[in-house]
Amino acid sequence: MKVVAVLSEKGGAGKTTLAVHLATAAHLAGQKVMILDLDPQGSAYAWAERRTEPPEAEAIPPVALAGWLDRLKGAGAGLVILDTGRDSNNAGYTAAKAADMLLIPCRVGGFDFLALDRTLDLCRLAGKRPFVVLNAIRPGSVRAEADARDALADLDCELAPVVLHDRADFRNASVAARSAQEMDPASKAADEIETLYSWASQQLGLSTKRRKEAKA
Repeated sequence: MKVVAVLSEKGGAGKTTLAVHLATAAHLAGQKVMILDLDPQGSAYAWAERRTEPPEAEAIPPVALAGWLDRLKGAGAGLVILDTGRDSNNAGYTAAKAADMLLIPCRVGGFDFLALDRTLDLCRLAGKRPFVVLNAIRPGSVRAEADARDALADLDCELAPVVLHDRADFRNASVAARSAQEMDPASKAADEIETLYSWASQQLGLSTKRRKEAKA
């Protein structure tokens, strides 16, 4: 079983959107996946509760994380996605310590980069080197993306090779308690998430086959 923690010390960075989209991508790829929502707001849990199909989610306090991970491993889960809140009961640090991969969604902007320093400090305390996922970049903003990459070059992190752009499909999917892949599999948003999940799976050593391919 592999564990991915989605972290950011800034509100509105896109943590829950990233978490539920990755979990859905994993489900569509045939993984037995679970979301553990450590954010007191419980947005990922509320999203899952509105659905009739996987992925499922549980809202838990950080202190219960170790026990839940043991149970999920015993139940044969292949992937667990940890959604965290901002400054919520040490959830970020607890999730970082437990995770095999740390993903930090980061928008382009001065306040976002200031908050990124705090999140990177948290990762260093946990002894982990995270990946930053550039998020909500305006389509076609080549200069903004290049400037963001330059700003991150000297920081203690890696940069994920996939950029998530500011697309209506992400917003609409969240409102409908679905994912961009489910709303329109041929959309650019769906392609970005599928490519990000495929890359993350390769980093973690997980299968990247789609469920329909595995059954063929």
